Amino acid sequence: MSKKKIEEFYSITMTGKICYIFMCIERYLVDKYPEKDWTPVAKRMWQWTEHWWDEAWDIYSEVVPEYIFEFESYKETNLRAFEGKLSLDTYNEIKTLYEGITDGKGKDELSDVLQIPIDFGNECEGTSVNAAEPYVAELIESIENILVKNNIQLPDKKVLKHFEYDRGKKRSLGEKEPGWGDFENTEYLSIILNK
Repeated sequence: MSKKKIEEFYSITMTGKICYIFMCIERYLVDKYPEKDWTPVAKRMWQWTEHWWDEAWDIYSEVVPEYIFEFESYKETNLRAFEGKLSLDTYNEIKTLYEGITDGKGKDELSDVLQIPIDFGNECEGTSVNAAEPYVAELIESIENILVKNNIQLPDKKVLKHFEYDRGKKRSLGEKEPGWGDFENTEYLSIILNK
């Protein structure tokens, strides 16, 4: 874990941090696979900030190769990985998108990249901002390292200014823990949805 990364994102809400991860993922996708239309992935990423995170995690998981390719058939995938909530159209769309670039076995870089938001959700589930922060910093470092390794420019962190908050602010009784962020439409940060 990097203390430097924690300090770099210290006053950014968790919503801002997941947005930064999405910005990194988008840069990776369009740089490595420019011939693909990544809109289905982008739509499922950017919906995250408008839902409760457990709901957002479920929606996003529809584009994670490991979940889509986990079982042999649509019927089994839908039943066992998505509890009957995955449409056949979505299944076919995502399988076609990944055709020739990943088998979903989690042994390739694309699978690693698209797994990061899932890991983010898992690390943040049922914990405090302070407890999740070191793990989230590791995830940010992971995605940044992948971009650097592939000579892909990192997103401009200045756009995260909107997500800053006062770390020292005391909260009143019944007030939610500061640092998580609020529900909001963050699609304006997407380079895929705004092309």
